Amino acid sequence: MQVFTLGVNYWPRKKAMYWWKDFDRVEVGQEFAEIAALKLQVARIFLFWEDFQPAPDRVSEEALANLGTVLDVAREVGIQVMPTFFTGHMSGANWWPAWALLDEEADTGHPPRLSNGVYTLRLGRDPYTDPLMLEAERTLVAAVCGRYGEHPAVYSWNFSNEPDLFAKPKDVRDSANWNRLLSQEVRKYSSRPVSAGMHLPLLTSHNGFRPDLLAPHNDFLSMHAYSIYYDLIRNSDPLNSDVVPLANLVVEALGGKPVLFEEFGYASSEHGDVSEYISIERAGKQISQYLASDEDGGRYYREVLEKLARCGSLGAFGWMFSDYDPSLWEKPPFKLNVHERFFGLTRYDGTVKPSGEAMRDFAQRVAANEIPQRTISPLQLNVEEWYRDPEGSFDRLFEQWRGRI
Repeated sequence: MQVFTLGVNYWPRKKAMYWWKDFDRVEVGQEFAEIAALKLQVARIFLFWEDFQPAPDRVSEEALANLGTVLDVAREVGIQVMPTFFTGHMSGANWWPAWALLDEEADTGHPPRLSNGVYTLRLGRDPYTDPLMLEAERTLVAAVCGRYGEHPAVYSWNFSNEPDLFAKPKDVRDSANWNRLLSQEVRKYSSRPVSAGMHLPLLTSHNGFRPDLLAPHNDFLSMHAYSIYYDLIRNSDPLNSDVVPLANLVVEALGGKPVLFEEFGYASSEHGDVSEYISIERAGKQISQYLASDEDGGRYYREVLEKLARCGSLGAFGWMFSDYDPSLWEKPPFKLNVHERFFGLTRYDGTVKPSGEAMRDFAQRVAANEIPQRTISPLQLNVEEWYRDPEGSFDRLFEQWRGRI
């Protein structure tokens, strides 16, 4: 029987990245119950780095205890959790622990850097090679996995969130070694699977990571892709449902391991009644960003889920649990990144969007063993040839497969 795990990325709708600073067990219980009601199996959560590790040699006991509460609540409502370390990059901003910043300053454009909620120009240490950073990362993994490595609510462990946006590795060998060291640290304490939170630039650019170098130490490969951000179609066909399954096929082929699609989705218009383009600021420039109607977004979710199953994906996690409450809209990162307010499967009033209904309906089909079986065979791709021209490689393959998945 084909296994297909359905989940969702989670921040509380009224707290977002400020969750761990204002933790509330009741809130988590209510929102995890909503996730369970959508028949989803996993919530991917983020161990916000500055909250979990206030100093390189110290892990917050309060944050660790709150994580234990999250895991216990998940078990109570019948879901599991994928904790993501070293966050890091989130929703168009890079959130750095103060101790990881250097005295040197530079404006490096997008994404902007924040520390303790305040924008900063200070540069950060190299997470992949700096001895202080590597030791701090191992310290955090040991503290978390040492306490919760075999907790029944842990689905898997995840390293960072699109880490090349947080800090681009200088060499793919650096990121491969980083992944190896941290995977080995997890396995001292936990038998649960390990993966790293990669995204489409892994396939379309030289972003410092490669799937074939991650695969030897990861149990499966994790992938993110958003058609609304894919340059070839973002202004002409932003809800093309072939981008995500094609990315799944390519990562599988280049890495030689099965793929979990741990992020996909779209930004909706505020009231979900229209599909439109708005202007948002990126590094001092205005760019066009697509927002979908609820109806169009729901259709997109249904198509992507069907196609991922036909491509043999391990599963799909929607981005994101909920639209964010208006009380957050004037705070970083939502004041600048307006579209990041509206990625939810649910609205900020708690009602379910068509995208959430699509996930629930597909979950019911999974439970009944009625999902599409794999019909698209694994691709045969040469890693070295691919990375001679990664952008062109993906674009050409997309044009070849467009409308055929």
